Amino acid sequence: MMAKDLNLLRLLIILAEEKQTVLAAKRMNLSQPTISIMLKKLRDQFDDSLFIRDKNFLVPTRKCTQILSSLPDIFIQLDKLYSDNTKWDISELSGELHLILSPPLIPTLGVHLIKKLTSLAPELTVQCSHWSLNTPQQLELNAQHFGITYLPMETNKTLMEQEIGSDEFALVVRKDHPLKEATVEALLPYPICISIIPGVTGPSKAEKLIRHFKLKKKISLRTGDISLMTNLMKESDYIGIMPRSLQVSIGDNFRFLPLPQELVPKGYQRKIAFFCHQTNRKQPLTEWLIRESKEILAQICP
Repeated sequence: MMAKDLNLLRLLIILAEEKQTVLAAKRMNLSQPTISIMLKKLRDQFDDSLFIRDKNFLVPTRKCTQILSSLPDIFIQLDKLYSDNTKWDISELSGELHLILSPPLIPTLGVHLIKKLTSLAPELTVQCSHWSLNTPQQLELNAQHFGITYLPMETNKTLMEQEIGSDEFALVVRKDHPLKEATVEALLPYPICISIIPGVTGPSKAEKLIRHFKLKKKISLRTGDISLMTNLMKESDYIGIMPRSLQVSIGDNFRFLPLPQELVPKGYQRKIAFFCHQTNRKQPLTEWLIRESKEILAQICP
């Protein structure tokens, strides 16, 4: 197996997920002829066609299915083999690292994580951006991209997903807002803005609950821009629904109130997860990012 190109095995996973060489080529940033050459090498190595064409799609053969089922374990063992023989030092990190965070997590988790990371690795440049609809594809294509967002989030087997904490959503109003109690009836007269989680399709949980209870109320604004929400709440009677972890970062000019228990059970929390390419799941940097993120979230989301 030493003479074989183990990187070709990753192509099997992508072809099984995309079911077309054209889509696999786009995802790997390669030409379709290159993908065809790589697939031919795999077929020669395993002495099997691996995929059978069914109309416009590729269907794995029985042997290919068996190979695919064992690939995650193979990659884990290989990562462990190399990591065990290499002493990792975070201070030696250089180049660029991309962090993609859900917007509500940037002023909280993002600030603390980047501050510590760049302090320990002064030669490293961190590029931080907002989680968006195409972030899962970015993480699939780039090994040096790491993401953190709220669950649930639809991804595929190419990405590793690991829970690192949870957050509670709450009502937020300016300090002198006329709202005194967090009941459904008290909320109805005021406009509501929601902190959306990019990448989650369809209406938010709050909107689903409003519809479920048949309340005569509409959400006035959905946004991932926390500064827009805070300015609206500061200048008007808007009520915000946002993560409680933002309570410290947005200042003392706002009051946080629990969501009405008629809508959300007391103590309900939204899980937060770390995402990266499967090839990075056992890397020391990945383990460091996960460990630090867990510790930070435990402090800001007690």
